Amino acid sequence: MAAEQAVHAIETEDGDTAVLSYAPLDPATIEASCRSTKDGAVVSFVGYTRDEFQGRTVTRLTYESYVPLALRTLQQILVEARALPPPPPTVFSGLEDHRPCCGHAAPSQGHQHEHRDASEKKTAVVEVSRIRIAHLLGESPPLTPSICISVASPHRREAFYVCEWVLEAVKRKAQVWKREWYASETVKEQEESFVGRDGEGPDGRGGRAHQDSKWKENFPPPAASA
Repeated sequence: MAAEQAVHAIETEDGDTAVLSYAPLDPATIEASCRSTKDGAVVSFVGYTRDEFQGRTVTRLTYESYVPLALRTLQQILVEARALPPPPPTVFSGLEDHRPCCGHAAPSQGHQHEHRDASEKKTAVVEVSRIRIAHLLGESPPLTPSICISVASPHRREAFYVCEWVLEAVKRKAQVWKREWYASETVKEQEESFVGRDGEGPDGRGGRAHQDSKWKENFPPPAASA
């Protein structure tokens, strides 16, 4: 397979998968691979390349990764996701329509009544059937799916919760870097800012981005407030 179309994948003992792909991502296929007759919900997140950043026109993104290390990191994220405790109540938890047996037309202070299916059991960890992570590598023009996460669960709250948790974990931990290419850049600026080779990190060893490069973390942490 040509390097520009290479697909690198890893699978956990639970059947969850993580993919780093130079081939285009197909969100519908990724989500479909999660579905089963035992699940009541599949929640997916798809991140797309946009054409603007801080007022500058973006022509494309380039994603680069230290693949062996990144796959191990993604595998650990998948394992940790299944060990999460059940999700806490959300801001929407009190907004469900009450059934007639409640005797209340709407939730009221001091009235806590939750309907559950008789077969639903409280567990110490989330109930998740399958998790999929896919991240694009290489070129990513505007409107291109660059990251796809799908989570299947018998219950929608678990699916929403785990999907967001996995996304944030990938943003914080995965050894994937991106660079914006701007329409206003000269050829010289573009050449000087490209660092690293396929399969290596921006500094050529899979570590931190070089201080003189324009590479940055995929999702940098917010700046500390003064």
